[in-house]
Amino acid sequence: MKHLFPFFLTTLFFFLTKISLVFSITNLPLQLISLLTLKSSLHDHQNTFNDWDPTLAFARPGSHIWCSWSGIKCDKKTNQITSLDLSNRNLSGTIPEDIRNLVHLHHLNLSGNALEGTLQTVIFELPFLKTLDISHNLFNSTFPLGVSRLKSLTYLNAYSNNFIGPLPEEVAQIPNLEYLNFGGNYFKGLIPKSYGGLAKLKFLHLAGNLLNGPVLPELGFLKQLEHVEIGYQNFTGVVPAEFSSLSNLTYLDISLANLSGNLPVGLCNLTNLETLFLFKNHFYGTIPSSFARLTSLKSLDLSDNHLSGTIPEGFSGLKELTVLNLMNNNLTGEIPQGIGELPNLELLALWNNSLTGILPQKLGSNAKLQKLDVSSNYLSGPIPPNLCLSNNLVKLILFSNQFVGEVPSSLANCTALFRFRIQNNRLNGSIPLGFGILPNLAYLDLSKNNFTGPIPEDLGNAATLAYLNISENSFNSKLPEGIWSSPSLQIFSASYSGLVGKIPNFKGCKAFYRIELEGNNLTGSIPWDIEHCEKLICMNFRRNSLTGIIPWEISAIPSLTEVDLSHNFLTGTIPSNFANSTTIENFNVSYNQLTGPVPSSGSIFSSLHFSSFIGNEGLCGAVLQKPCGTDGLAAGAAEIKPQTKKTAGAIVWIMAAAFGIGLFVLIAGSRCFHAKYSQRFSVEREVGPWKLTAFQRLNFTADDVLERLAMTDKILGMGSTGTVFKAEMPGGETIAVKKLWGKHKETIRKRRGVLAEVDVLGNVRHRNIVRLLGCCSNNECTMLLYEYMPNGSLDDLLHGKNKDANLVADWLTRYKIALGVAHGICYLHHDCDPVIVHRDLKPSNILLDGDLEARVADFGVAKLIQCDESMSVIAGSYGYIAPEYAYTLQVDEKSDIYSYGVVLLEILSGKRSVEPGFGDGNSIVDWVKTKIKTKNGVNDVLDKNAGASCHSVREEMMLLLRVALLCTSRNPADRPSMRDVISMLQEAKPKRKLPGTVGAGDNAIAAKPLAQKANVEC
Repeated sequence: MKHLFPFFLTTLFFFLTKISLVFSITNLPLQLISLLTLKSSLHDHQNTFNDWDPTLAFARPGSHIWCSWSGIKCDKKTNQITSLDLSNRNLSGTIPEDIRNLVHLHHLNLSGNALEGTLQTVIFELPFLKTLDISHNLFNSTFPLGVSRLKSLTYLNAYSNNFIGPLPEEVAQIPNLEYLNFGGNYFKGLIPKSYGGLAKLKFLHLAGNLLNGPVLPELGFLKQLEHVEIGYQNFTGVVPAEFSSLSNLTYLDISLANLSGNLPVGLCNLTNLETLFLFKNHFYGTIPSSFARLTSLKSLDLSDNHLSGTIPEGFSGLKELTVLNLMNNNLTGEIPQGIGELPNLELLALWNNSLTGILPQKLGSNAKLQKLDVSSNYLSGPIPPNLCLSNNLVKLILFSNQFVGEVPSSLANCTALFRFRIQNNRLNGSIPLGFGILPNLAYLDLSKNNFTGPIPEDLGNAATLAYLNISENSFNSKLPEGIWSSPSLQIFSASYSGLVGKIPNFKGCKAFYRIELEGNNLTGSIPWDIEHCEKLICMNFRRNSLTGIIPWEISAIPSLTEVDLSHNFLTGTIPSNFANSTTIENFNVSYNQLTGPVPSSGSIFSSLHFSSFIGNEGLCGAVLQKPCGTDGLAAGAAEIKPQTKKTAGAIVWIMAAAFGIGLFVLIAGSRCFHAKYSQRFSVEREVGPWKLTAFQRLNFTADDVLERLAMTDKILGMGSTGTVFKAEMPGGETIAVKKLWGKHKETIRKRRGVLAEVDVLGNVRHRNIVRLLGCCSNNECTMLLYEYMPNGSLDDLLHGKNKDANLVADWLTRYKIALGVAHGICYLHHDCDPVIVHRDLKPSNILLDGDLEARVADFGVAKLIQCDESMSVIAGSYGYIAPEYAYTLQVDEKSDIYSYGVVLLEILSGKRSVEPGFGDGNSIVDWVKTKIKTKNGVNDVLDKNAGASCHSVREEMMLLLRVALLCTSRNPADRPSMRDVISMLQEAKPKRKLPGTVGAGDNAIAAKPLAQKANVEC
């Protein structure tokens, strides 16, 4: 019994401690209990609640320790919590009922989190609440009733959520409301008339919803309004005349709102107005001269309308103006010279009008000018000399005018200059020395002018220059010796520029994608070291006086697509290695002095037109239907064979390819075996305990997942990293579970891929990106838990055996999916920091929810782009990999854009990316590009099941086909950004109602799927 006595004392002590602890908890202040309940109800993925430690509260009752916790402020006299700020913590879950106990709360900020579902109405029970911020969350219901109980509320911000239904009229019953932001949601219908009764309202933001009807005139009665943003809607009618009474207004934005009529003259009464945005509407008529009375104006944007007439002379008196955008209208006349003297002007955009006269010669004299674009007008005279007086000028765009004189030498010293385009003018003189040493210059286009003299040597040293075009000038000089050494230069065009002498050696040619030297007087031979241009896609040396043979090294450039050496004096044979190229699309050596057979052993040359070889009397072969001599080479012909080391290298590559094919067969065989005989999921208790990491509030445990998987045989699919199962959780929730392949030699590597997917998906939030619920793992197995997508994948939709014929025939649905995918990829490329490149975009990785909204999935090979880096292995799927990626392993957004273009082609054609009918080694990209070159070939490309036989649908599909071809350009520099893709898709938007709609432009806010599916009508 003695040995049990110490155990008895320990147990007693533990029991008494527990009683004491329970007693202490029951005596804790309600404020602390509410905070601890709040902490336990929210999923804190980033452990931001780590300082909410109640330990000291037990040890020191009455200490009010919570007043020092992060996000909390207390009244210094009463110690009551008055402010709770939980913003930007990536929290998910729900707000507990106990928050009502924080009765003295004045300020509640829940913005920048992942809260979803219905907004908890318990928040409306806080009697003294003055500010409520729930912006940048995922609330996706109608706005709940009860907000009118917040009688003290002055600030309500619900921006960027997924609220649906009508705008809540109840808001109008909040007597002291000064700030109201419901922008960036999916509210639809009219602006309630009751909003005209918010007498104290100073800030109103409703932009980016689905509102329609006329702009509410009653808003003009809100005399306290200072800030109004109500654009990005589908309104009808005009700007209400009542708005001219808003004398306190400083900011008015009704852009992209489908408004029409004349610009309202009454707006000139808003003398406090600092910002006026009315761009992308249908306004016509002249710009009212009375707008010159808006002397407080800092930003004026009337672009993308149908305005005519002249720019009011009175704009010269708008001394506060920093931004003036009037582009894309029908303006005529001269630019008021006084605009050049505006002391604060930073951005002037007047492009695509019909303006005449000279550019104000004092532009830039204020030393603040950053961007000037007056392209595509009829302007004349010299370029102002002081545009970059204080090195602030970033963009100077003057192309397609009638400017004369020389380029001011001061521009060659403008270190801030990033983009300089002056092509298609009448400029003369020589190019100033200095552009090559500008540290930020990336784009320089001097083409189609009358420049003469030497081409500056320093262009070969340009550190950041990626695009250089000096075509169609009259230099009558040599190319600089170091022109190919520019480290960033990708596109160089100097066609028809009067170049003489020899082509410099290509040593240092690393980044070039396109070299165009057509129509000059170049002599000598093509340098043998052209193989250094290893990224070259297009080389055009036609119409020169080149001699010598065609170097064999050209055929060794791995991604070469276009070769034009026609109209020269080349001799010798066509290197036979060209026939083995899988990338050549155009090859023209016509009108030279070549001899010998045209290679025909491969499929490339046999598909080329005979005109590519005419004008060479000594050429022969099947392509020309001209038999060759028995010796295989015509008399005097000589073919320069590759050196021995290249033959050895080829053997190494062949052996490597054979090994890769064998490995592929082995892996494919093992997966087929697994798919055939592993019909049920084997849930073995792997080594180590299971751990569930949740990225939002889950109503199940890891054991629930394991138990349900043991009962299911529903396999949704198999990928390179594992099998995906459908599983119903105990609470009725259906999820998708992705289990990593087990018992496999490459398990560790693929496990890393899945964990990479966790790392990527756990930090992204977008309606077009699949939602990762959590991750189950132990020492030997990993499972990812996703939201279940009931409509499968885009691959199922387009190519599945059980595809819904009616669904496939719906072009509107296909367009909606294409646009949704674009928004998802755009988010990864432009809104994530660091940038995320998916690297395996294809239809099977595009999932469809219940509303057929596209969700981009499978991030197992996604790459975070933090700097320029290459991958050690090629990741992605055959048929979707960008051509330059296959040999450079360079990771950037352009790879995804190429893959997106392939997906677009599948959506348009209904065909897979690779099909036997395309020919050996050809993908859908090759097939489409071949088809569209033939008469009526487009008819074979566009899927008739999608409605291509209907004229209106066919026109819409043609617009998307152009986008797809741009995205699949072999030259990455020619591919648009994802923001540009979205803009082009918006321009191609079907005229009928879409199953889901989105906003337009770079700043667009995506919109909500509509309730009904539209039908295609001819």
